[in-house]
Amino acid sequence: MKRILLAVTLLATGCSHNNSPTPEKSETPSSLRVVTEEARRENLARQIQLSGQVQATEDKTVVLTAPLDGVAVRPLVKVGSLVVRDQPLVEMNSVYGMTSLQILEKLETEQDQVVDARSKLSQALTNQTEAQKALGQAHSQVSSLTSDLRQAEADLNFAESDLKRKTELQQAGISSKVEVEEARTRFQKATALTQASRQELDIAKRQIPLFEKNIGQYQQAVDLAEQAVQVTDSNFERNKAVYSQAALVGTEIPPELTSLALSTRHRGTSAAQASSFYVRSPITGVVTKLNVTSGQRVGSGAEIGQVVELSQVYVDANAFEGDVSRLKEGDKIEVTSTSVPGQKFYGRIRYIGQQVSPQTRTIQVRSQIDNPKGTLRPDTFVDVSVQLPARGDAVVIPEKALLTLGNEEYVMIEDAPNKYHKQAVVIGTRSQDKIEIIKGLKAGQKVVTEGNLLLESRE
Repeated sequence: MKRILLAVTLLATGCSHNNSPTPEKSETPSSLRVVTEEARRENLARQIQLSGQVQATEDKTVVLTAPLDGVAVRPLVKVGSLVVRDQPLVEMNSVYGMTSLQILEKLETEQDQVVDARSKLSQALTNQTEAQKALGQAHSQVSSLTSDLRQAEADLNFAESDLKRKTELQQAGISSKVEVEEARTRFQKATALTQASRQELDIAKRQIPLFEKNIGQYQQAVDLAEQAVQVTDSNFERNKAVYSQAALVGTEIPPELTSLALSTRHRGTSAAQASSFYVRSPITGVVTKLNVTSGQRVGSGAEIGQVVELSQVYVDANAFEGDVSRLKEGDKIEVTSTSVPGQKFYGRIRYIGQQVSPQTRTIQVRSQIDNPKGTLRPDTFVDVSVQLPARGDAVVIPEKALLTLGNEEYVMIEDAPNKYHKQAVVIGTRSQDKIEIIKGLKAGQKVVTEGNLLLESRE
């Protein structure tokens, strides 16, 4: 009974396709209505259908943090809200009651500290350079004095030999006493000069460790100065960020104050009494996270929420192993979703994973699509159609001609009028209402498109 009902349904469906080629009809001896069509060779457009989910792109996701320790007064938006740049998202009260003027005063002080720290660093670097220069000069002096000492020692050796020779000649009656005294005088001068050279060289050598110690001390001073510069720079930049992010509720900041040119006439005004501020969105996008509630205490730097710019998004889909071999990076895709009926989105495959999920036997395929109006939101389920190059000269039959029983797929082939047999086939690509036959059927053979279930049941 079930198969008869299916046959009736197929019959009704077949009658509704007025645009398809007029099929050849033949009657069986039992007066069953059977419709056949020839298998044809066609250029078959190919596509792979996948299911996916929208994800935000990492480079267009901004994490919102609290610029100050404070208490959340109230969130001003909800998760999923569309927001524009600089729109207030959360109203907060500062725990320390810091106002815009106080922040500016702190910035002015820290700016002076930055200048002072950099000046000290510059002086430390100058001292270090001078110490290194002095050490180099000391080494050069030691080298020069060493050369002088060697010359003095050579002169001393010569004077000593000359004195000895003149003394021996005098004893032999060859040299005079005057010549001996002159040689003795030269020897004494050479001895004194050598001793002086040794003392001068010794003094120069003892200075080198002192210069090296000075360089070490100057290096420590440079390190400390660099750390001070980093700390003051960090404090200054942090408070600049605080001022730029924490626009005070009901407080108008005089323009001249934004350049840190504080004036005493602005201090102590009623504007300086406010300690509330807004955390604002730095971009136009969608709020995807909001982690605070009214009255919640929030520490400086704590994550408050997340805003995502959605002009482009990722679509993560799962493809079966058999389909992945036909995909490649750069393939065009078309995306639709029941959440936005009638709209289509286009993009390309950017990444094909390598790991097969042991649970689903699928592989992740990531695509990037244009979403100019931000219509598709993160975590939305979508249908993905991957357009593949058309297969030329494919053997194609109508989809309704294909029968499935268990794991077997087959068609009913007309051998002669009122004579049919069942033929197992191997299918390839599906495209709209057509199916490619890879094996089991040739172009020109007639397949039953209506009445095939009834014919199969009679075998």
